[in-house]
Order: sequence, then C-alpha cells, then structure tokens
Amino acid sequence: MGATPPPAEGVRLHWGDIPARVRAAVEQALGSRVVSAATQPGGFSPGVAARLQLADGRRVFLKAVAHTPNPDAPAMHRREAQMMAALPVSAPVPRLLHLYDEGEGGWVVLVYEEAAGRQPAQPWQPDELARVLDALVALGDSLTPSPLPVEVAGAASDQFSRALCGWRRLRDEQPSRLAQLDAWSLRHLEPLIELEAAAPAAVAGNTLLHLDIRADNVLLSPEQVWFVDWPHACVGAAWVDLIGFAPSVTMQGGPPP
Repeated sequence: MGATPPPAEGVRLHWGDIPARVRAAVEQALGSRVVSAATQPGGFSPGVAARLQLADGRRVFLKAVAHTPNPDAPAMHRREAQMMAALPVSAPVPRLLHLYDEGEGGWVVLVYEEAAGRQPAQPWQPDELARVLDALVALGDSLTPSPLPVEVAGAASDQFSRALCGWRRLRDEQPSRLAQLDAWSLRHLEPLIELEAAAPAAVAGNTLLHLDIRADNVLLSPEQVWFVDWPHACVGAAWVDLIGFAPSVTMQGGPPP
C-alpha cells in the first residue's frame, strides 16, 4: 500500500470562537443551549465544524464561517444550504435543520442532524471501499433526474470547461513555460488539448453530482454510508462522481483507479 497518506485536515475554528450573538441565535433556533462541542478535524474549510451536544439530549452537527480568513467560504456555505434543501429524503445525506445568515460580511451557519458515523479508515480498507462504491452507485440512482434544474445547480460541463483546460492555457497564456515540459508532453501537446476540450461534452447528463467525493466527505455507520459537504454540486453524468473519487482513493492508500 505504500506510505501512510497524510490526513485530509485543515485548520479549524471552534464553537467558542463564534461570536456570542451568533451562538445565541443558533441556540434560540434549536430551542436548547449547547452544553458541549467537539471540533471535527477532517476537511479543509477554514471555519467551524463541530458536533454539538444540546441540553435537551439532542446532538447536531454545525458548520460556520465568516468572510475572514476566506472571503469565498460564506458563499460556498450558502450554496450548500441551497443544494441540501433540494435533496430528496431518499438521498444518504444528513438533513439541514437550520440556516443562519448575517448577509454580506457576516457569519453563515448551517446546522444539520448528526450523522452518527466516522470517516473511512486510512489507508482505505477493501470492505469499506466496497461499501462506498456501492453507495455511490445508489446515490446516482437516487439523484437521477436531478431534483434541481441545471439552471439552478449549474452544469458539470461548465465547471469542466473552466477547470479542465490546463494544457490549453499553458499553450495560449504561458508559452514561455512550454520549454519546461518533458519531451513526451511537448510532443503530444495538441492531442492533450483536444482530449481536455472533449471533457465538457462527455460529462453532460441529468444527475445531481456531489463533485467532491473524498474520504473526508464520507461518513460510515454500521447501517449507512453518508455523503456530506455539497457546495460543489452540479448536474452531469452519474459516472463523474465515481471517476472523480478514484484518484483520491489511491492517494489515500487504496488500490489504483
């Protein structure tokens, strides 16, 4: 399997780092005060990700960000809330319980029902990987046709046309760097540009995709595989999530794609 892969972890804030006014508003919306909070290290959001124990015995999961240090993060949380509100009850995702949004420059907080599970073991274990692969197929079935129109969720084709264009950009925008390419890449530059140019049409479809499936966006319980963190969701071909997931499995100690 090779060396142990690095954890998929960023730098987290904690429940106590959220301003008192925001914490009070969340507790009011939930109808109970928070008695304990356990920060979750997985993932890369610069904000808060914590499991909260409420005084009335309930447990919830909270995600919260402000416009600093990452000004793009609040918009991503708002988009995730929009996606989650549209997902059918059949989808293996935690239910969104509350959205708190202070608007431009303020805090955005998402509160979910707690998905009682853990991230897959690292390096990947064959039985857990098989469960996730089966669940990915079922996820695609449950979100076909997409519960959101492509005009709302956006198209995978558009995202691929913006993101999968490195060879073309290298040729057209950074020609001085072409001399740094190895001989094989330089010799095949035009075919590589043609291949990536074909991707937008290839990924077109009518399934709502997660588009960011990795181990840190998956939770396992004995009965369920949960898929979390949906800000990148868009409409495309069902197989895209599976293909996008495969390289991360290898990176995190699993088998080759």
